[in-house]
Amino acid sequence: MKVAIVVLNYNGLNLLKIFIPQLIKNCLGLDFYVVDNGSDDDSVNYIINEYPNIKVIINEKNFGYAGGYNKSLNKINAELFICLNNDATFIDKKSVNNIIEVFKKNPEIVAAQPRIINYTNRKIFDYAGASGGFIDLFGYPFCRGRIFTEIEDVTKYSTTREIFWASGCCLVIRKSSFNSVNGFDSSFFAHMEEIDLCWRLKNNNNSNKIVVIGNANVYHLGGATLNYNTVNKNYLNFRNSLVMLIKNLPKKLMFVSLTGRFFIDFIILIVSLITLNFKVVKGIIKAYFFIIMNLINIFRLRSSRNSNFKFYYCKSIFYNFFFKRKKFFSEI
Repeated sequence: MKVAIVVLNYNGLNLLKIFIPQLIKNCLGLDFYVVDNGSDDDSVNYIINEYPNIKVIINEKNFGYAGGYNKSLNKINAELFICLNNDATFIDKKSVNNIIEVFKKNPEIVAAQPRIINYTNRKIFDYAGASGGFIDLFGYPFCRGRIFTEIEDVTKYSTTREIFWASGCCLVIRKSSFNSVNGFDSSFFAHMEEIDLCWRLKNNNNSNKIVVIGNANVYHLGGATLNYNTVNKNYLNFRNSLVMLIKNLPKKLMFVSLTGRFFIDFIILIVSLITLNFKVVKGIIKAYFFIIMNLINIFRLRSSRNSNFKFYYCKSIFYNFFFKRKKFFSEI
């Protein structure tokens, strides 16, 4: 099996200096690619001069996570992509080998992620994926090991199991599977694109399996590419989540799921106003304005193959977390 490590970069020179040497040390024998999204720092020259064996694909501008990978992955000769953020790394040699073995032995597995651990505090999972992703009936994501800002310790959730979505922080995917759904939705730019991709893989063929690989770990610095608390991040999260729901929901759940989602988002909006969190307020208003203005076009993106499989892990992660006080994944 031909495997490629693909690192997406945008103005990440300082991150590349930290993480590329670790990746090379722990991923021997694999092809390395850096996809540069139109950086204006010295990222490209650094890779070319310091690591001539790494292949560099240069995009003419910043196409975001979704567009950046869409522009580049078809140019790479590999059967399996290990797509990494430029602030993520493997710190042992076994993890990558364990990932590859899972794909060799299980042809029904189309995408996966390792356990994602916080690079700074290695006793806890990382926010961006933890030990595998899920969503509730209303499209709110959470992870095995992370619900909202409640993050669990890494002694838990070390088994390999099926999940609903694999994190873009370290997304492992077969090239054939990626191409079967035409890759990411480039309009997402960043955030939720991996959940949308995984949902479309399941809609395309419900027998497709997406897993977390329990004996593989990747370490993620987090927040290095887009600040956590900005209007733009909130806008992208709410907008992309709503677009994802409209695109992928089975017809019979469309009304219930979207009505509930609008109601919960309205509560979040009111609470954010009361607590003066205007970055969330502006992000939500901007997201809903986009949805209203583009509703017809978004509905046109729905596929006739949308499946009626049970995509949600629980009916409401908000209800479980805030009312039933279930703070950990194992309690849900």
